[in-house]
Amino acid sequence: MKHDARSSLVETPAKLTKASKGQLIGESEGKAIYHSRRPDLVIQEFTSEGGKKGSRARDLSALRNEISSYLFGYIEGFHIPTHFVSKLSATSMVVKRTDNIPMTMRIYNTATGSLMKRLGLRERIPLEFPIIEHFFNAGKRPPTWMNEYHMYALNIVTPEELKQMNRLASKVNAVLRSLCDRRKFFVADLQLAFVRFKEQILIGDELSPVTCHFIDLSGDGKRDEDKYSPEQENAVEMFSELYQRLRVKA
Repeated sequence: MKHDARSSLVETPAKLTKASKGQLIGESEGKAIYHSRRPDLVIQEFTSEGGKKGSRARDLSALRNEISSYLFGYIEGFHIPTHFVSKLSATSMVVKRTDNIPMTMRIYNTATGSLMKRLGLRERIPLEFPIIEHFFNAGKRPPTWMNEYHMYALNIVTPEELKQMNRLASKVNAVLRSLCDRRKFFVADLQLAFVRFKEQILIGDELSPVTCHFIDLSGDGKRDEDKYSPEQENAVEMFSELYQRLRVKA
């Protein structure tokens, strides 16, 4: 499907400015959420993990914002609804005011991390069919694996909502893989958060190397597994390279 420059699913809001940022609503996982002048919109600002300061932390926050803004806009062109509205500043974006669903999905395209250990798979073995797993976000505790019976018993989602979320997760994975394949990347795995907005399920949070594991395939057949890890010393340079390559028309 051809990528549209603008999705019909995104409403064009009244213009917000940097001065529109109101009081802090809350903070979590390197992001702060602020009130805006619009009751149906909030401002999501990318911050550094652990409150670190300095030019490196600011640059990484700005690049997370740039990459997420681009990828949200890109997948919306394939009629995938997200909470993203517009980029506001170097480190912030305008998003819809939503209700969080206390669950994340992890989509694996290759055996990696905990999936490899739990199933006894060889590292980086390619999967013929993506594996989707669901995790319960229990406050400050680590996410806990759960199945559909947990979700229904705890009233996290309805059966119809879960079907919709699984479809969206599969579509996001397919769209991102296609985008990256043409640019000599591979999406080894990714993590998606879902939110509710006016009874609609949307993709929330961010789409960046913090939530997506990108592997570089451009180097003489070698796979650079950790090139775009936020933990790397040269993460600013690598995030910048990733952003530029993602935007190249291919």
